[in-house]
Amino acid sequence: MPLEPLLSPSAAVVILAVIYVLGIISDRIADTLFHKIWSDDLRGPHFQNIAEYYNARGLILIRSERLSDLLEYGRSRLRICRGWAFNSLLITISLNTFLWTNFADKSAVWSISILSTISLLVFAFAAWFAWQKLVKTEYQKIKEQAGLFSRVESEGWRVVGPS
Repeated sequence: MPLEPLLSPSAAVVILAVIYVLGIISDRIADTLFHKIWSDDLRGPHFQNIAEYYNARGLILIRSERLSDLLEYGRSRLRICRGWAFNSLLITISLNTFLWTNFADKSAVWSISILSTISLLVFAFAAWFAWQKLVKTEYQKIKEQAGLFSRVESEGWRVVGPS
């Protein structure tokens, strides 16, 4: 099959669109899996349930543009780590499938497969570990910041700027 048509600008638009949709699908799958497996355990020390977390997060989003921006920045980092943890596993499977089905020299395939699998699994673990730490930090910060806003409102504090 000639590769020239696949490298044309019109094909690039279609390929990029497909890659974009696959990225969204893989993000949603990873989010669902991570949420089902780890979310309650990580959220538990800070919030009794998901509704309490969403209320606290909503309070921050409404009350402070600066804290909202920081929250969104942190969430982007979470998505990147979660995505790489999940995608590293998919890449491991894809790479090994490619290696074992396309190369006749099985001794070379063994070496490449073992090295790449170990490397990708270590990378997946590191990304998962970073994701977990970022999630814990996010929950802690949201709890603290929302608590501060709640105290300000309940106690009637008045913020005084420079005169």
